[in-house]
Amino acid sequence: MEEQVQLSKNYLERYRSKTHMLARWVNDPQPKDGLVHTPSEIAQQPYLWNLTASMMGELAGKLKSFLEKNDLYNPSGRPQIIFTGAGTSDFVGQSLVDLFRKTFHTNCANWSTPRITANPHDFFDEHQHYILIHFARSGNSPESKAVLNLALKHYPDNVHHIVITCNQNGELAKTASAHPDKIFLIPLHPVSNDKGLAMTSSFSSMLVSALALVHLGDMKRYKEIIESMAASAEYFIDTYSDEIYQLSDPDFNRAFFLGNKDLLGAATESALKVQELTAGDLFTKSDDPLGFRHGPVSAVDGSSFVCFFLSEDPFTRRYEIDVIKQYHKTFGEMGAKTVVIGSSHDQMFKDLDVMYLSYNPEGKWEIPAHYQVNLAVLFGQLFGMFQAVKRKVNVDDPSTQKATYSRVVQGVQIYEI
Repeated sequence: MEEQVQLSKNYLERYRSKTHMLARWVNDPQPKDGLVHTPSEIAQQPYLWNLTASMMGELAGKLKSFLEKNDLYNPSGRPQIIFTGAGTSDFVGQSLVDLFRKTFHTNCANWSTPRITANPHDFFDEHQHYILIHFARSGNSPESKAVLNLALKHYPDNVHHIVITCNQNGELAKTASAHPDKIFLIPLHPVSNDKGLAMTSSFSSMLVSALALVHLGDMKRYKEIIESMAASAEYFIDTYSDEIYQLSDPDFNRAFFLGNKDLLGAATESALKVQELTAGDLFTKSDDPLGFRHGPVSAVDGSSFVCFFLSEDPFTRRYEIDVIKQYHKTFGEMGAKTVVIGSSHDQMFKDLDVMYLSYNPEGKWEIPAHYQVNLAVLFGQLFGMFQAVKRKVNVDDPSTQKATYSRVVQGVQIYEI
């Protein structure tokens, strides 16, 4: 663990030569503003993604055997794949569900642990076979523990599990270790266990680890994609940190994040990140761009921020661009700000006078559709942190402003069934 922590610190040395706003707090933490952990946890992500990919390479053989044993590669009887977690951990699954459905040709869904805890028998069917993929930063959230335990107790033969957690000493990890025949444990490196209240590198590292499951037959390809993702993230941080800081207007009182496919998960996580980091002072909502037309757009006013995450899928992209074209002028006339986050630069957005931030302007890195989540979320993390700074909210622990939430949820009574 100490070696991994030191490697992370070594990576952060790259920021010593940088002068942008994120580097400022990485190089000179400000405890009184809660700027000790979160800036470094955002900044270290490219390093952690590559480290996670290497770790998954070492686990690939055993993980593939576990999935083969549980029929995931059996075309005549594949299990359903269910992603589960609470809060940000839930949105990891939301970001992956479409890719897994397309890859494994089986039913895939994302069920949050709070929903399952309150309604377990509405979700599980004793006649169905499931692989339940759990995401957890600490592994100590009451609902996360409850879901794993109830599945082991009430559905021991038809539910098998993969536990992905940032805390190898948490309750989920301990339970997984005690049931190796039913549960495959993926403990991520301790550096990914964010100390800041708002999950940043925990979210993105769990997502990177899960992406390995669709590449177990070609881990070389997987590592190439993650390396491209990490290089693109470094470019995005260095190029746009100051611009995102300037964009973070404390007068915004509503923010909307919009995306399709994996980017709907990115939009949901970004919305939570901004609302969480500002202690709810900036109210947020996420949606897909087409769904946004069907009512939610009515909430946009002159103090709103609207962010579109643009898909790499050219078919999907056409629909997203139609929505941007339809509303950007009206939003501008109101006083609302529209921003688009995407891959290569597009002259069209300059002509529309829409702010466009590209994480791959020259097409230098290959980042396919369904793999854009971490780059889109990086914008949400930076925007949320800068909004918190400008609103004088403690970044590492915004709950000091409003003691209604905490790093690990408290006060949940679990009832026996």
